[in-house]
Amino acid sequence: MKKIIYNRICFLLFSCMAGVLVLSSCEKDDDITSPPVITEIRNYAASPSDSLVDTLRAGQWVVVLGQNLGEVSQVYFGSIPATINNTLFTDKSIVVQVPYIPFDSVARDKVNTVTVVGGGGSASFTINITGPPIIARVRNYAAAPKDTVLNMVMPGQKINIVGYNLKKAVKIAFQGVDANLGGAVYTDSSIVVQVPGNFSGADPLLANRITYATAADTVTYFIRIFDPAILEYYKDPIFTLLTGGIGKEKTWVLDLDAKGVSAKFKGPLYFSGVDYGWDNQCTKTGGDCWLYDPAYESWMGAPQDYGTMTLGLTSGSAEPVVKVSQKGTTKNGAFLGSYFFDIKTKTISFIGVVPLNLGRDQVWSRAYVISLKEDRMQLGFRDPVKSEFSIYNYIRK
Repeated sequence: MKKIIYNRICFLLFSCMAGVLVLSSCEKDDDITSPPVITEIRNYAASPSDSLVDTLRAGQWVVVLGQNLGEVSQVYFGSIPATINNTLFTDKSIVVQVPYIPFDSVARDKVNTVTVVGGGGSASFTINITGPPIIARVRNYAAAPKDTVLNMVMPGQKINIVGYNLKKAVKIAFQGVDANLGGAVYTDSSIVVQVPGNFSGADPLLANRITYATAADTVTYFIRIFDPAILEYYKDPIFTLLTGGIGKEKTWVLDLDAKGVSAKFKGPLYFSGVDYGWDNQCTKTGGDCWLYDPAYESWMGAPQDYGTMTLGLTSGSAEPVVKVSQKGTTKNGAFLGSYFFDIKTKTISFIGVVPLNLGRDQVWSRAYVISLKEDRMQLGFRDPVKSEFSIYNYIRK
């Protein structure tokens, strides 16, 4: 009898242990996370705008749809981590913002790949990911070895623009003149296009610039553009006074030395009405043309070396270049930029650089040329508050 009871107890204990092992095995099976799956990507918007997308752009919010996404910890677009909205996270969807992708530093086989990574593994999805156009270089369109990288293009020349996100250009302009996109030929990383043959409508402010626009953005690429018309423009005698001519440069300084003495003018700084202009004449009948031309006074600035401003025209393409070495102010340093002298309006537009000055607050981007001689120059700049010009007096160094 005791033996029978003992056997029954052993059987019950064995059965319980087997049950525990089975339950434990089931729990371990339940802990195994299935790998994620991406089935589609939709625009993150209310219906009916939550449509399927075939092209993504930086900053766009989208919904990644699929299965087993609940354990995903990171989403990558072109190998760049994205921002996840954790409040809208489910096992079947992830709301995420497409990051900015440095296309020139991401492997080409990764650029158009969306990857999700989680405890169960990873999954990838291929979709076109675009961003602002990037121009890396310009090549001559010809068979090797004549397909050389160019540092200057000519009117009518067929070229190969190489870079990223160049497809579906809506505008390609050379110095403001639109190229014909009807014959453009695209590859994955380039476009073959012909430079306009006539630059008679070119904008001198856009000299030596290719403007490239897509639906995503517009960028500017700098390259020398040989334009006979612009070359003739810069042959005007006024540029001889300003720079010495094509292939030359002139260096100007403020007319003030360390003793507070001016060599050519009464002082380094005059003031006038806003209609006072070229050749020290009133540009408008009955206009605002008063002039205050004082000798140097200490409130103008300390008597010291304020540096130099060099204006030039490069040889060949006659590209305007300005170099400023600023001293004696809170914004000292060496600066390089460009400029455009509008012969008709007698104004100079400064691009990427502030003209040599005394440290006062002016509107520096545009100068009104009051006078220009071989050895002296007066530039008027608008006061940012008052309706008047501050006229800076320069002499040739």
